[in-house]
Amino acid sequence: MEFINKETGEIVDIASYRTAKQEKVYKDKMSRAESRKKAKAFTFSNMENAKEVIQMLTTMELGYFLVLQTYIDYTNNALVKSTHNPVPMSRGDIGEVLGINNRSHVKKHIDNFLEKGLLIEKEIAVDGMTVKAFCINEKYHFKGRTANKKVVKAFSDQIRRIYSTNLSKRSKKQPANMGFLYLILPYIHYDTNILCSNPFETNPEAIEALSIADICRITGLDKKNVQAKLNNLTWDGMTVFAKVIKGRKTHLKVNPFVFYRKDGEPDKSLQTDFLIRGK
Repeated sequence: MEFINKETGEIVDIASYRTAKQEKVYKDKMSRAESRKKAKAFTFSNMENAKEVIQMLTTMELGYFLVLQTYIDYTNNALVKSTHNPVPMSRGDIGEVLGINNRSHVKKHIDNFLEKGLLIEKEIAVDGMTVKAFCINEKYHFKGRTANKKVVKAFSDQIRRIYSTNLSKRSKKQPANMGFLYLILPYIHYDTNILCSNPFETNPEAIEALSIADICRITGLDKKNVQAKLNNLTWDGMTVFAKVIKGRKTHLKVNPFVFYRKDGEPDKSLQTDFLIRGK
């Protein structure tokens, strides 16, 4: 049976009819479901506990740790070669994904992460066998569901691609560039992706956006280096940061395809800030 939807004027099958309000609820539900299907594409970073990591590591080490945590498995937080090949990484595998060729350097960083409790070596089950694996401490980064609102989704593919963009050029600064991204994790606002000092604030008028000077203070870098990172951290023609200029003041937004806090897909307005192509 067919009839006319008075809200839209469309002719619809009665079996599939939903009011505009019901349709919105349905689409939101499907969007969240689709996002959860892609759960293996991102990890969660605990914003408050990330501050502990920042206190423990150098900027370069933070960069290595940010890249490394993109390889955790959904079921046990073990570092694995890929989601399609969940074999635990060896020390050599870790060196390969980080682009470190010197075995002693790889050992130094792994031992450092183990000593600080960021990595945990434990036995896990793989194909009915018990094997040793390096696991990221779930206190800091994990996969799966969470009710905690004070987390950031870090999208694995994008982080790896940002890292590899300059790594292929043998840039010694690249791990530190990724460390710069780790340093801003605790400051991403829930609704807007603006970098601010109060990222859990719900009143838009009360958001205290971070200035370039604030970013310099947080990262320990001078203005020239901060500006260089804001301008040059890119992948596939996309920028990691967008500058929003209001008169003489500038505040920053983080690309939601790299870091995002809300469930589901970023809203169109936020996406547009990074997808739009200027002349």
